[in-house]
Amino acid sequence: MEYLPSNDCLASLKDIKRYIQMDEQGEGKWVLQWLGEWNTLEMDIIPIFTLGAKRLLSEKHEQEENEDDREHILKVVIMCVELFVFLTWSMNTETEDVKTRFIIILRRYKKAFAKSEVVLGLLSIAVMYVRKARNSDREAMLVKGILYVFRNILSIPDPFVSITSKGLSQLETQDTLIEVLDKELAIDFFLTLLSSADQPRFKDLRATLLDIIYYIFYRVPVPALFEQQRTWFEDSAQKQSGRHTNFGGVYAVSTGEGTVMPVFSTREVLRPFANIFKDSNRVQRPRNEADGFVDRQWRSVDPDVLPILRRVAAIFIESCFNPFVGAMFEDTKASTTAVSDTISRLLYVAGYFVDISLANPEIDLGCTCALVQTQIFGQVMRLASTYLELKEWTSLDSAMYCIQQILLALAKIRGTKLNSLSENVLSNLFYDGDALDLFVKLCRSFRPTKSSHPFMEQVARLTDTFLNTLKEYAGSRSGMYVKKRVRKGGKNKNKKSVKSEENAEDEQAANDSMSVDGQNKEVDTAVATVSGSEGEVADTDDAKQGAESDSEAENDVLVERAFNFSKFEGAFATADVAKSFSFLLTPPSSIEYVYPMLYRIAVTCKRPELFFKEKLITRLLILFDDSLVYPLRMEMLDLASWIFRQYTTVMESSVLRKTYGAEPIKSKLAVECMRSFLKSSHLGTKIEPVITRHIVKILPSDKQGAAEVEGLDDVANDINGGNTTGVLGDRQETVPDALLEDMDDYDLDQYFNL
Repeated sequence: MEYLPSNDCLASLKDIKRYIQMDEQGEGKWVLQWLGEWNTLEMDIIPIFTLGAKRLLSEKHEQEENEDDREHILKVVIMCVELFVFLTWSMNTETEDVKTRFIIILRRYKKAFAKSEVVLGLLSIAVMYVRKARNSDREAMLVKGILYVFRNILSIPDPFVSITSKGLSQLETQDTLIEVLDKELAIDFFLTLLSSADQPRFKDLRATLLDIIYYIFYRVPVPALFEQQRTWFEDSAQKQSGRHTNFGGVYAVSTGEGTVMPVFSTREVLRPFANIFKDSNRVQRPRNEADGFVDRQWRSVDPDVLPILRRVAAIFIESCFNPFVGAMFEDTKASTTAVSDTISRLLYVAGYFVDISLANPEIDLGCTCALVQTQIFGQVMRLASTYLELKEWTSLDSAMYCIQQILLALAKIRGTKLNSLSENVLSNLFYDGDALDLFVKLCRSFRPTKSSHPFMEQVARLTDTFLNTLKEYAGSRSGMYVKKRVRKGGKNKNKKSVKSEENAEDEQAANDSMSVDGQNKEVDTAVATVSGSEGEVADTDDAKQGAESDSEAENDVLVERAFNFSKFEGAFATADVAKSFSFLLTPPSSIEYVYPMLYRIAVTCKRPELFFKEKLITRLLILFDDSLVYPLRMEMLDLASWIFRQYTTVMESSVLRKTYGAEPIKSKLAVECMRSFLKSSHLGTKIEPVITRHIVKILPSDKQGAAEVEGLDDVANDINGGNTTGVLGDRQETVPDALLEDMDDYDLDQYFNL
């Protein structure tokens, strides 16, 4: 049955548009809801548009109808497209009540558009006017409106189906829509426009095309496009315990009340650690919800759609990436604001397709070289710095992802025909001291009450990639110099640690002296901040950032200094970084990136005392639970055991506890279980302890202190395996009851040879 529009069809469509516009001035979107309940889109507007598109494109009607009739049909088609845009527009900016009421309606609209006749009608009209050398304003708006419609329907979210779910792929309307778009060559039309995006005539379409390509690959993981092997957690989930897992040593555990009980498995020994984390009030966790447009919940993709996505990704990278990304970053440079969904989405899309090119060895990395140009990379770095200043965490997440993929690409093209490009970009990056400082600030920026768990995972991935690239680059150079901003008038050696802690993220902190040989400091305020409420501390730190005035900034000068990678690593050995990375231990996630940082802090920089806080130690203890499976498990357990062995030694002495600011674990049973485990295990014994190296000279101030010092020889003997020579033999100098090496206010200038 063919739909027959009445003579006043155009007037009725205009009335609907007018009522929708009136509804925009109020609240509730009731007109849009009524139109959805009446099925106006499916029953009337789509049939009217489909019929009008056929008549407009038909050569027979073009010959038979006069100019007035064609003008009338064109007005009807334009009005239908405008209503399509109104009805399918995203409700993300509305209240939760409005979004809840409209999500079902929008999903129904999406199914209505996922049909060949509708897609073909929209596409045919768009192609007809794009092929013209010049378009009128009305025709240009029609093409733009059609692209808006495609963007809107692609952005409508389907009911979330986990990637591990099976047999539920039919719920994904997105896959059906992509198949229809590919069948009717709509995706090829998008790719054609993307490849020509650097032309001035398509400048107004770039942002919409960016959204379209983003939503086509929305929530599609890169490994799924290349059918890579299952990840470690999927393989581990299928492992079944054998009979040998029931055997092992017997642990004698003291309950703390004089009773000793035998325990026959490590899982039972460490069960108290798992129970600790079941109480959310005991350990604060970061927010898990992902704000903004970056959705970390990957979806399950229909196997029939995967070949389509692979083809689209390959064509986009080879034919569209360089002209489109280059043109978009030119628009970004001219933008008056850095914080916008378009810029953030551009950073994510650029990083995503570089990620694809790195995962597929058949793709030439030269196809993505536009992103690794010095000018564009510098622009990305400046955007990341701006987002960090403004605390725009969602945009910063996209910028970090983009930077990580650029660094991986630069490392991969070293030694190839693009080696000169890589060397040029890396030399400019590592020559800029402010750029190096940015990565340190990123590790200190995590706030559990304001940032999400995926955000911290991205920080860990980026930091690991950056340090590996920097280490490899510095190792290939006989000498490396860095341009650094310093304050006129030299260093302020009398600056107190309290003030330094409050301004740890200011530029002034990067120029303070960190001499530990004779500098008297007050008690480390990080001890108080870690043991207190982390949410309150985060808010206090944020309020105190950016205190440097413009007059002070005018006194900064740029100098060139030699770079020392080993000293630069020390910039990450702070309480803030240790606390931030420890959040990824509950539950263990991205451990392959967390472990190198924790090892760097505790072993390389010799600062295990940064983990001697109740919450951090508790997060390390949960790693021993046998029910948890994660990469680098044995390495992580060995490191945690090494830290805990020194922690238990420090807790046996009140002097050491006060010196290192160590905090006790409230669960005595957990402590006893871990002590029993360490006595029967060799974990954490391969690395030489470092605690006693920092307690060289202690002079008791009273009898109680003297008694404690007398017992330190036994402590040192226990740690060092009987060798106490040169450790506690000389007690002629006094040391304040504070950390002898306070690196929470680490001076970033320490990686320069002054």
